[in-house]
Amino acid sequence: MENTVKKKSFMDKVTDFIIDKLAGPMGKFASFKTMQVIKDGLVAVMPVVLVGSLFLLIALLGQPVIGNTGKPLIPALAPFYQNIGLVQSLTMGFMSLYASIAFSVCYARVYKLDELTMSVLGLSAFLLININKITEGTIPVSNFGSMGMFIAMISTFLSGWIYKTCIKKNFIIKMPEGVPQGIGNAFSALIPFTIVFIITWIIRTVMNIDLAVVLTNLLKPVLSGADNIGIFTLRVFIAMAFWSVGIHGDNMVGAVTGPLLLMYVGENSKAAMSGIPLTMLPHIWTEGLERCVMYTSAMWGLMFWMFFSKRKSTRTLAIGSAPSAIFCIIEPIVYGLPVVMNPILIIPWILSATISAFLGYGFVALHLCNRFFIALPWATPSPIQAFLGTGGDWRAIILCVIAFVVGIVVYYPFFKVMEKQNAIEDEKEKAKVA
Repeated sequence: MENTVKKKSFMDKVTDFIIDKLAGPMGKFASFKTMQVIKDGLVAVMPVVLVGSLFLLIALLGQPVIGNTGKPLIPALAPFYQNIGLVQSLTMGFMSLYASIAFSVCYARVYKLDELTMSVLGLSAFLLININKITEGTIPVSNFGSMGMFIAMISTFLSGWIYKTCIKKNFIIKMPEGVPQGIGNAFSALIPFTIVFIITWIIRTVMNIDLAVVLTNLLKPVLSGADNIGIFTLRVFIAMAFWSVGIHGDNMVGAVTGPLLLMYVGENSKAAMSGIPLTMLPHIWTEGLERCVMYTSAMWGLMFWMFFSKRKSTRTLAIGSAPSAIFCIIEPIVYGLPVVMNPILIIPWILSATISAFLGYGFVALHLCNRFFIALPWATPSPIQAFLGTGGDWRAIILCVIAFVVGIVVYYPFFKVMEKQNAIEDEKEKAKVA
């Protein structure tokens, strides 16, 4: 009997590896309830970060930190620097405080708890686990900024678990029937609140444990080691590999890197406000840098050749998808051309973005442009993202140009092969019709 089993090609093996070995574990990890809470909470707090970044940019326009003239770009803003900067301090400088509320609400939604009660409980836990004294009517707020993000997660999951356990074990105060639901929820939360308050008070006040310091010391090797050219390039490679098999790469990888990048941009903005040169800010890896190197290369580089395609349907798809692609919406091309499961395009799709990530990180690391310290919406066109995200440094646009050129060069031979295959298929279709 003839062996009809078809031998798998190299691309088939690569696709199977991505789906079986990477997508499965990462998909399960991203679907954990804990990760859902973190992801949804970070999304909820992003407007605070974005508005704070906008005010930071306006404030810096009144200081000589942008440009190399030694003078403010808008001198009229100089007298209002502190007043405008206050908005940044009360938004990005308090992002963990807002995150504690957002995480708590998301936790309640995921675990079917009372959202109002959980939000108050989460906020209370965050405050108690961070503050151990009040001096002359003031409280320390250093942990309310980016460094408190992990504390917000810990306080949320600790208080949420206690609240959920008390409800599940029926360890609550029950009110008689007929009592309004709001009052009933308040009394049923008394025991969980008491337990949470005692635990957080003991940790911070009695034991004098500052979780921010503890976590910083524990995570210092990880946090300092994560922001490097190797890890950044690997992150881009993995995300693009997921996209190549139809899985949303940013959602998969972003579930892990999101909290880290939010902390990075917060520390960069704080450093910028303190007067540190914008080319010397603490962190290179930010979401803005990701956006400027990934799809500018993998998407725009591909679309460049699509506009010159001999196949009318390909040119039409490029024209129709261009407005979306400009704003980093890549699905029309990824699924429409498609790139997904395309044995010819998968290689340049991954390779172009990976090369651009390596070059882009190196460009910023060599102080050839300012580092990103302004958070902008993910759909901001890459050149605008580069210019505004670095405080108006035109040199950052070169990142996008480099990525675009890399994409054009890497795609060229592969696109030509695809065009030849398309021509053969078109001739076969014409022959069938004839």
